[in-house]
Amino acid sequence: MGISICITDNIDMPRFTYSKNSRINSKAAFKAVFDYKLFARNDLITVYIAPNNLEKPRFAVSVSGKIRPAVVRNRLKRLAREAFRLNQYELPAGFDYIIIYSQWLSKREKSDIKKVTLEQVRQGFTTLVRQIHKRYEKRQSQQ
Repeated sequence: MGISICITDNIDMPRFTYSKNSRINSKAAFKAVFDYKLFARNDLITVYIAPNNLEKPRFAVSVSGKIRPAVVRNRLKRLAREAFRLNQYELPAGFDYIIIYSQWLSKREKSDIKKVTLEQVRQGFTTLVRQIHKRYEKRQSQQ
């Protein structure tokens, strides 16, 4: 009596990774996204986007140092990166995305911030990205 394991290589299936070439690392790239001035916000996050002329989306997250302690800031960053990782193949290619957490989090208790879930961040991210892309298309059609 043995255990059989069937492993298949499905080349068409996307790999849900967050690789180094999916990250916005340079100060110039950050500045380009902010200077493009295309963003949307909700109670939890603000999402900025800008075209990047690449074949895949890139991502970065910023959390204010006022949100304490560092453990909480790092958890918020992990949630944002996970939201991007799970949604990156649904996002239009050729754009940079930056998530910034709302300043009101710095005024909240640690226990309140810990209640932020992946689903809240993911849903907020996808909703805001849709809103921004509608505005982007409108902006492009007016030019």
